[in-house]
Amino acid sequence: MTSPDDSSLPRPVYLVSVGAAVGGRSVTNEELSQKTGIPPSSIESLTGVRQRSYAPFEGTEDLAYRATQTLFARLPPGTGSPGMLLFATTTPPSHVPATAMRLHRKLFPGGGGPPAMDIGGSCAAFMTGLFTARHLVGSGACDSVLLVNAEKKTDHLCPAHAPETALLFGDGASAAWICARPPAGRTVLRLSRLSVGADGSAADLVTYGFDPKSGRKILRMDGGGLFRKAVRTLSREIGQLMKEEGLSPGGTGALVLHQANRRIVAGISARLGFPEEKVPLTLCDHGNTSSASLGITLGEFFDPKGPRLPRGPLLLGAAGGGITWGVGRLDPVET
Repeated sequence: MTSPDDSSLPRPVYLVSVGAAVGGRSVTNEELSQKTGIPPSSIESLTGVRQRSYAPFEGTEDLAYRATQTLFARLPPGTGSPGMLLFATTTPPSHVPATAMRLHRKLFPGGGGPPAMDIGGSCAAFMTGLFTARHLVGSGACDSVLLVNAEKKTDHLCPAHAPETALLFGDGASAAWICARPPAGRTVLRLSRLSVGADGSAADLVTYGFDPKSGRKILRMDGGGLFRKAVRTLSREIGQLMKEEGLSPGGTGALVLHQANRRIVAGISARLGFPEEKVPLTLCDHGNTSSASLGITLGEFFDPKGPRLPRGPLLLGAAGGGITWGVGRLDPVET
């Protein structure tokens, strides 16, 4: 089931900038090969990952704080405090307090600050977060939203008993500023159209299990089932969006996908007819950073403050455990 078109909100909404943070150490395929017995070349061919980011001394909220500081440095002076803080993670350090409040404490140590809440969506949570932020800002409920996605996946990986996830996932965070009144003299991204969806029949494709040796929670995944579901779903949803918007690969600036693994990214882009040069990849160096991967990719390749924002609309898509998904169109706008 997919949400209805949300393109008729009372006022336009813009993504101004994105900041990112990744773990300070990289885990190479050679290291994982020693623990799994899988040759390094096979790991890369299976996943597209050469190394994955690892944060051995930081928690989820620490990565989130670093990403927000990078974002704040990219915003013009006098931007002010956000009207709402939204936080998404699949690796919360606790359920009480919410991870949003752990970050809130770091950002506003003297008290005060905006309302804050955790939201969900698994690996698609950057898209569900954009969708939520767009409705909050577009409806006039608030003027700006700070959307933060942070993941400490390495706490829940086991190369010996769950290599299918240990080969893929890394640690990272992103922070995005969404608002109704963007700063002047910049290129920003208008959130022109966003939709989200879910299919609970696929809920067992990504789950937590238990390490038979230590008893700790580890992430398990049906890789083949998830590959087929993600490629079919996102190809269908993005293809439908392109048809309704009158878009073609040639008239699109880029197709930016959740960095699940290279085979999923390649499968979707091939079905939609996008050439490789229009489909950015960050998973090669960071691994799959779950809900943070789309924000990290936007922060590295398409920060509106930088020189590499392509002409034409950006198409975004992500699918995550559940399964959940989100797709959207973002248009570069000069302010």
